[in-house]
Amino acid sequence: MSEMSVNSLRDNLGNPARAYLWEFLCANPLGGDTETLLLRCRSASIPGVSVGSILVPYKQTGGLKFPGKKTFSHTWACSFIEGEDRAIWDAFYAWAQAIINTETGLGAWNIKRDLYLHLIDTDGTVSKKIKIVGAYVESQDDVSLTQDSETEVTVNITFSYDYWVEA
Repeated sequence: MSEMSVNSLRDNLGNPARAYLWEFLCANPLGGDTETLLLRCRSASIPGVSVGSILVPYKQTGGLKFPGKKTFSHTWACSFIEGEDRAIWDAFYAWAQAIINTETGLGAWNIKRDLYLHLIDTDGTVSKKIKIVGAYVESQDDVSLTQDSETEVTVNITFSYDYWVEA
């Protein structure tokens, strides 16, 4: 049995990962540029995964449970800080327009991009890379504007994706 002390935790943990040391990358976005998206992404999350289950009933018992299929939520949300250049809004609106143009009703077939979430150590090295495969803009939330607050404008984007892997 391990010793339950703060020193044991310190020795076991070493240096905790920081929730603020990460970066978002989107190579060749359909609107905007990679650097602007990287610099202005203010919040994201590490995507989750779950494993379904198969219950096999057996006589008068509770049965047996076996692991089933791996499933993903297929959506991933990020928040971006908007500037007076409206670069974030314009970038994601252009992507959405490429999917289905509002005026013509036509769209492109090559609208998916791979997104990357890099987790960074305190020494600046990337310790984990997560590749979000086959992503596209699913929704661009309403942007809240108010005169009674001194806050920046944020644009919330939800991406739809196929799956994710460690890169």
